[in-house]
Order: sequence, then C-alpha cells, then structure tokens
Amino acid sequence: MKIGIIGLGDIAQKAYLPVLAERGDIEFHLYTRNQQKLAAIGAKYRFHQHNDFDSMLQSGIKGAFVHSSTESHYEIVRKLLEAGIHVYVDKPITYELESARELTRLAEQKQLILMTGFNRRYAPVYRKLKELEQPNMVIMQKNRRALPGEVRNFIFDDFIHVVDTLRYLFPYEIDQMIVSGKKQDGLLYHVVVQLISGGSIAIGIMNRDSGTLEEKVEVFHSSKKGTAINVSDLYISMDREETKAGGSDWEPTLHKRGFEQMINDFLQAVNEDFLPGITAADSLVTHEICEKIVKQLETLH
Repeated sequence: MKIGIIGLGDIAQKAYLPVLAERGDIEFHLYTRNQQKLAAIGAKYRFHQHNDFDSMLQSGIKGAFVHSSTESHYEIVRKLLEAGIHVYVDKPITYELESARELTRLAEQKQLILMTGFNRRYAPVYRKLKELEQPNMVIMQKNRRALPGEVRNFIFDDFIHVVDTLRYLFPYEIDQMIVSGKKQDGLLYHVVVQLISGGSIAIGIMNRDSGTLEEKVEVFHSSKKGTAINVSDLYISMDREETKAGGSDWEPTLHKRGFEQMINDFLQAVNEDFLPGITAADSLVTHEICEKIVKQLETLH
C-alpha cells in the first residue's frame, strides 16, 4: 500500500513520522514545497520524494496525511478526494465551516475517508474516562501561558480539541449552549463554554492568559469521579479514596497522547476499506459547534 505525506512541519516530524517509520509494510511518498526539508527527511527515512503535488497524486497512493498549513487544507484535500484518495487531515479541516461542509460532502459522495486528527479520542486515559458511562458532569480545562489570540484561530486551532473531547466524553444531545469569554483589543484571552443536556452539563474552559500550561479533564458520575491530568495520568476517586488508574512513565508519549493508535486506525481503515473511529460527519459536528462559539464571541466588545 502506498501512502502520501503532505507537509513536513514540526507536528509531522514529531508526532507522525516516528510512528510511520515503524510501518515497513507501507510505501510512503513525501511532498513539501521546501525542497531542502524534503531531501533531508526523505533521506533520513528513505521515503519516496516528490517535487510537485501532481507527481504525488499520480504515484498510486491510496491515502494521504495532510500536515500543511490550515489555509492550504481546502485546496489540497479537495484535489486528493477528487483523485479518489482517502484523506487524514490535521484539525481543523478548514477555518471556515462552509468549506469544511463542502469537503465532507465530497468525501461522502465519493465514499472516501476524511478523518480529522482528534488524537485525544485515542489517548488511553480518555478512553478510560469514556468508560464512566452516563456522567452527570464533565469539565475540561486546556490552559496556556500568555497566549491570547484572534477569535477564529483561538477556537479552531486550539479550543476545538476541548469541544471535540467534551463531545466524546459527554454522550448526550445538546439542548443549550452558553458561551462567555474575555476579548480585549481584538484578542481573545479566555473562553468558557457550557453544553447543557437535560440535568447534565459539560463545561469547556481555555485560559490563554494563565500562569501555566496544563490540561485537566474531570468526569463526574453518581458513584465516582475520574480525573485525567495532561493526557497522561488518570485518577479515580470514590468517597475519600483516590486511586491512580492509568499512566506510566514507561509508556511512549505518542502512545499516551493517542497519536500512534490514531495513525494506525487510519492506515488500517484505508487498507481494509472501513470507516475509522473518527468519521467525516462526526468531525463536522465539532466544527459546527466551534463556528457557533466564534459567532457568539465575535459579538463581545
């Protein structure tokens, strides 16, 4: 099986190439506009190199990983799908909801995979939290230090992980959404989103004017509470007892964060012609919620 890799930035090099390099059963084809980087990485991993995108399209690849800039996603993903190639793309699919909808429709019409990189769905500690069925409350915080940003980029580049993880862990239809945040001089400093369903609630928090870099998820159940810290350690609390239930120093980081499992799910789905754990339609719902959040935050003064 032949697989393409488009874009060779930091994320591709740190999170994807080390996992893909272990797959001796697959022939990989690289493309990036940076010729120096293409030559260096191609030589390091002994992957096939392409100097232009059309050459890769005609190489016989069955699927492709798209790690280029978000601004380039629409054009690249559209061309891949039109060529009958299954696609994995870094989140977000695009910054604009309508173009994400268009690509989702195209993938469905051509019966192709369009998978978005929501790695937290595959992280072992979040999979364990998912086992706490029928939670009455889920709270997720993903905070950064001194990093306010333009509203759309803030939500679609970063907070989208919070939205998608809440959807994964909070298995209810959303009746109401409440959005609040702090915006100053055109920059968003923090956002809080409440997703309400009947008597249950999911709360997503991102403070990018925080004194620390952290990620914390708490899932509340009537009999116990699960807490995941930094996509690594898991604690289960019952009454006054707290037990460490997941996370090991020996576990590789890319496995802890779900990248290894997610990458292999896409490759297996392409090879065996089935849908991966994250479908195009499912990803689109996350993008639709993010668009609603952006629209509400843009009304803030």
